[in-house]
Amino acid sequence: LLLLFSTFTFGQDVWGGVSVATPDNLNAITSNPAGLGIQRGYQSGYYFPFESNFTIYKSKRFKGFGYDLKYEFIDGEFPDTFNPEDGNLGFGAKIFNNAFAGIKWNKHHFMHVGFLYRPINQVSFGLTSQFNEQFTTHHQTNFGIALRPFNNHILTMGTDIEIFDNDSTSIFPHLTLQPVDGISVNFQSNADFDDFKIK
Repeated sequence: LLLLFSTFTFGQDVWGGVSVATPDNLNAITSNPAGLGIQRGYQSGYYFPFESNFTIYKSKRFKGFGYDLKYEFIDGEFPDTFNPEDGNLGFGAKIFNNAFAGIKWNKHHFMHVGFLYRPINQVSFGLTSQFNEQFTTHHQTNFGIALRPFNNHILTMGTDIEIFDNDSTSIFPHLTLQPVDGISVNFQSNADFDDFKIK
């Protein structure tokens, strides 16, 4: 069980995911559901950010399935357990050696399809696409590449490219440092390095 408290400003993925190419743990549910196909056993966690409204994030993954939920205590009111502020439900599986695919449903009527390919341990490619529930409208596609030059998780670096339905693109370089198992610091920026995030 993982409990996290933080004073940093986090992005959408509270589990530290910075790339669709590195969905290794609980971050697979939010960043790339294909990562749920990587066998990690049973993982679960709670995250309590310091925000104006008390908020709880709960996440769990097991046997290719995963979900995460976000609850906000607005005006001190306890939220409806069966109606979270946000939520994702996903599934991922291995499709062939070193390749994985996954799908995720979001409470706000979005579907995400993801793919992950790791030809060798030092290189990882990820791709996700977001659609409406009926798969009739495409919203955006993310492509990412990540490199682990030391053949382990101590240093990971790479870039993600977001392509929107209006053909605009955004580039996000990223760097992850993991000095020991269970402790990592993730850095992400835009291509101009004027919007910097620590996750």
